[in-house]
Amino acid sequence: MATIQKRKNSFQIIVSLGYDSSGKQIRKTTTFKPPEGTTPKKAEKMAAAFASDFEKKCQGLSALNENMRFSDLVEKYFELYAPTLKEVTAYTYKGQIERHLLPAFGNTKLKDFSTAKLSAFFKDIDLQPSSCRKLLVILKSVFSFAVKQGIIEKSPCTNVILPKANNVDDDTPVMTELQIKELISMLKADDVKESQFSAIIMTLLYTGMRSGECLGLQWADVDFDNNLIHIRHSCADCGGKHWLDAPKTKNSIRTIGVSEELKQILLAHKASQQNIALKVGKGYNPLNLVFTSATGTFKDRSQLLYEFKRFIKGKDFENISLHSLRHANATLLIMNGIDIKLVSAHLGHSSIAITGDMYADVLEKSKRQMADLISLSLNS
Repeated sequence: MATIQKRKNSFQIIVSLGYDSSGKQIRKTTTFKPPEGTTPKKAEKMAAAFASDFEKKCQGLSALNENMRFSDLVEKYFELYAPTLKEVTAYTYKGQIERHLLPAFGNTKLKDFSTAKLSAFFKDIDLQPSSCRKLLVILKSVFSFAVKQGIIEKSPCTNVILPKANNVDDDTPVMTELQIKELISMLKADDVKESQFSAIIMTLLYTGMRSGECLGLQWADVDFDNNLIHIRHSCADCGGKHWLDAPKTKNSIRTIGVSEELKQILLAHKASQQNIALKVGKGYNPLNLVFTSATGTFKDRSQLLYEFKRFIKGKDFENISLHSLRHANATLLIMNGIDIKLVSAHLGHSSIAITGDMYADVLEKSKRQMADLISLSLNS
């Protein structure tokens, strides 16, 4: 039964829930303050009713394990839930948890987590807004697992405040049209235009594919007769191990058009690759990949990024990433009046809302340009 202690104008309520594994008594406390003007007798009755409700709530929580430390929860999460995730996802989650979350919360008891605590963590951590969003996704997954397993009553991740961003990818460097043209000019220079590197970057820029999708392309996915590319796989990269995996989302399995210029680039690259295969002999490129390593195996994404950063070093856009090429493609489509639904399908986003949020600024600029065009047309 709950213990009620009168303290001036309030009542302290204590509920005992037995003892933990170390023999320490488990107690829950709260305070009840009756409304001003309540008679002492009525106040006692109200306190008793409040205490009864509080005790029932505490007894319902007694089966929970709020004293579990975050590090122990993570261990259970990877033991029981992580095997249901894609291998790459589990690998990424584990790396992010070990790098950012365990140092901050490893010894924190689950009962001590709160929305405010997590908001403060994201306010102080030295990460880009997009990285904070990804880290919150991981936290939500871990705490959702804890709720479903009956370890805690509810997740502390609801309404967590993240660093502000202008749009979903505002911390991803955006290329201007002049910079895109300069990059294309660099890729067409005599010393690189026939290289596989140039073919990869041009493919990323002309199609807006994710780098993993590009490196997972097989020649069977390229339809030269109809100028189409069918995206059916993504190159998974986990701890130096590579394999063909399913694309990021269901909508990522898609078909995109190929311009005549890109078609000629890919045909030239295919001919070059076939010459290499003849020299190397049997066993080269067994998966019939469009882009490979020097030995015909998977092209490593980290190595490609290194080559790309070295290629653009010293330029005023040297801070861009491979993913920036995808944004450049999408931006050009929107600025040229392509419907947002088509752009979303082209990029393989899981919903149009994601595309709309991600390119909100570009859409607004495009709308202003359309308004100016209408004005010019009406006044000409």
